[in-house]
Amino acid sequence: MTNSSATPPRIPPLPPADWTPEQREILTADLGEGSPLGAATLGQLNLFTTVARHDRSFKALLLLGRTLLMRGALPFADRELLILRVARNTGSEYEWGQHLKIAVDGGVERGKVDRVAAGPEAAGWEERERFLLRAADELHSSAKIADATWAGLAAHLDERQLIELPLLVGYYTMVAYTLNSLAVAPEPGLESLPS
Repeated sequence: MTNSSATPPRIPPLPPADWTPEQREILTADLGEGSPLGAATLGQLNLFTTVARHDRSFKALLLLGRTLLMRGALPFADRELLILRVARNTGSEYEWGQHLKIAVDGGVERGKVDRVAAGPEAAGWEERERFLLRAADELHSSAKIADATWAGLAAHLDERQLIELPLLVGYYTMVAYTLNSLAVAPEPGLESLPS
């Protein structure tokens, strides 16, 4: 099911005519073939053209996001499962639609992506995946990964990945809060968050 959100944005994307030269340079830069963002430029994505209205936050958001998304220690599939679980936990239509597309286009099995909504206790998860999703849920509910989940993660992740996991979940939770609060419209054709 594709997203057909009718809620108008609370703050609309900054139109190209209003971009500063620096914003234009950032928003029109070619992201290269196979970009993990699923777009040729950041200017094609409502998240970035909306947050661009706050110049300093825009640059900071990009810096950390680029590090986590393109230079992170967690493998692609782990990262996308975590982001999708954050999207589910926060009810972020935009984040769900974008990262479902990114995950599937990047080779994550569609069945796994669909199962994210059912959570870590659903049948079919590998042990590593179950601990990842559990960690996302625990961070969402109590702002901390429980000892048993941490021990399970430590059997599968190295030190850098263990540090990155709560940073990634926290970053995408912050992004989801922003998307939800500003009512950023998902791009056409993205799938909706499952009910």
